[in-house]
Amino acid sequence: MTPDRTDADAPILVIGRTGQLARALAAQNDAVTACGRDQFDLAQHDPAALLDHHRPRIVINAAAYTDVNGAENDEMAARALNCTGPARLAAACKARDVGFLHVSTDYVFDGTPGQAPYAETAATNPLNVYARTKHEGEQAILDANDTALILRAAWIFDARGGSFLNAILNRLDQGQPLKVVDDQISTPSWAPDLAQALLTLAARTERPSGVFHYKGGDYASWYDFARAAAELARPHLNCEPVIEAVDSSAFPQAAERPKDTRLDAQALLDAAGIDAGDWRAGLPEVIAQRYEQRIG
Repeated sequence: MTPDRTDADAPILVIGRTGQLARALAAQNDAVTACGRDQFDLAQHDPAALLDHHRPRIVINAAAYTDVNGAENDEMAARALNCTGPARLAAACKARDVGFLHVSTDYVFDGTPGQAPYAETAATNPLNVYARTKHEGEQAILDANDTALILRAAWIFDARGGSFLNAILNRLDQGQPLKVVDDQISTPSWAPDLAQALLTLAARTERPSGVFHYKGGDYASWYDFARAAAELARPHLNCEPVIEAVDSSAFPQAAERPKDTRLDAQALLDAAGIDAGDWRAGLPEVIAQRYEQRIG
């Protein structure tokens, strides 16, 4: 357990401003100061000036290179955002006794059948450049800052942004049939649930360090997730949604995806009292927000 500065007026500094998680963090806590790339480029800028200007009590890094396929042809940019930059930020926080929380991914595991759900101590084996740079980032962060806490999460979604959820809803809005893979399984995470877990950790004057897993609720395949979303969206659609389950071979992609990355989050519950989220409870709110925004 590591204590933070206790300045009552010190902000929670979030790196990232327009992403799903950053927006959820800012919406839930008035103490959050969110910095977009126009203010601080994680891949390039020295974090010392940023920290000395804002004097935060804790930093939450919600910025990352998340284009899984794009990373295959842009490894340098992916590594800068997922590894080098976060490690530099973690070191600067350590030097100033500022807490540091970082979000990583379930993709550090290869999803070999029979291995999930994965505990934090399970062997990692990233299958693509994105996952490899995220895993390297975890190691570099902990080398730079032994008080840092890294929270692995999967399939983050909300009502806006370029997520899988919004991609399938756009197709359904247009009356197009869908084919969705049913052999990739993990734990969807509703962005506000994950944000609440991070803010709960941030509020502690002492917290555990190292790597922990966040579980966003029930396990599901992408097909399960799509079906749940389509059922909720049905009243807003002009025709009956048609979704066919297929396996991953139907969609060859530049980056290989792991098949089963379900996470075991018991350690987070034991160490910090943070239980699993409930993406199925959040999904109706996401669907409602999407169509209310369109009506408005």
